[in-house]
Amino acid sequence: MEMMLALTVLPPGVDSPARFFMVGALAALIMGAAKGGFAGSVGILSMPLMLYACQDDPKLSPLGIMLPLLIVCDYVAVTYWRGKWDWRNIRLLVPGAVAGVAAGSAVLWWFKQMGRAPEAIELPNLALGLTIGVIALAFVALQALRALRGQMKAFQPSFAHGFGVGAAAGLTSTLTHSAGPITTMFLLPQQMPKQRYVATATLYYWIGNQVKLLPYILLGLLDTGTLTTSAVLAPAVVVGAALGILLHHRVNQKIFNLIVYALLGLMGIHLVIVSAPKLWR
Repeated sequence: MEMMLALTVLPPGVDSPARFFMVGALAALIMGAAKGGFAGSVGILSMPLMLYACQDDPKLSPLGIMLPLLIVCDYVAVTYWRGKWDWRNIRLLVPGAVAGVAAGSAVLWWFKQMGRAPEAIELPNLALGLTIGVIALAFVALQALRALRGQMKAFQPSFAHGFGVGAAAGLTSTLTHSAGPITTMFLLPQQMPKQRYVATATLYYWIGNQVKLLPYILLGLLDTGTLTTSAVLAPAVVVGAALGILLHHRVNQKIFNLIVYALLGLMGIHLVIVSAPKLWR
C-alpha cells in the first residue's frame, strides 16, 4: 500500500517510479542509520544514491529532496541523544559551519546565475569529492600508523582547528550533503565515548541543516515537488534512524571505532576512484 501511494504522488517527470522509490528509500534508510548513530561516515553513500534516483527528471533537485530528510533524521536523533553532546566541540565547530554554509550558498547562487542546475555542475563537486577522498585516506593511514606506534593520545582541538573544520564541513554539506568524513576526522581522534561522539555530531548536523534551510529556499531548491517527494521517503528515514540506534547499542567502543575508520577509508577510496578519472578527462 505504501509503495502504491508513493507511486501516485511522485513527480510526473520520473520515468521509473518504482526504481525511484526503491533507490531513494535505500538512500533515506542509509542516511537514517548513519544519523541514528551507526558509523556516521556511511551516510556519504546517500547522496550518490539520490542522484541516481533523480536522474530521470532534471527538474528534481537531489539537494532539495535530501535536506528535509536530513532534518527529519536530525530531530529523531537529537531527541534520542539529547543532553549527551559535548558543548565545547559545538562551540568550536558552529561558527565555521555558518561561514561554510554561506560560502557554499554563494557557490550555488553562482551556478544558478550561470543558468544551470546546481546538481548538473560536476566539476566543483568532483574536485571537492577528490579532495575529501584523499584527505580521508591520509587520515585513516595516519591513525593506523599512530596505533601501530602506540601514539594514540587524544587530540585536543583549538578554536582555529574547530573553525577550519566547521567551515570545510559547512561548505561540503551545502554543496553535497556529505560532511560526515570531515566531522569524523575532527571528532573521532578526541577519543570521547561513542555516545558523546554520536550525540555531538548529531547536534552539529542539526544546527548546520537548520542554517541551510534559508539559502536553499532562496535558491529555489525547496519547492512543492521536492517537499512532496521528501515526504514520501520520510518513513524510510525514521526506520533507518531506529535501526542505527539499535545497532549503536549492540557494538562496543573499539569495534565501533574500527567500523567508522573502515567505512571512512572505503568512502575515501570510492571518492577517489569516482572523481579522479572524470577530472582527468
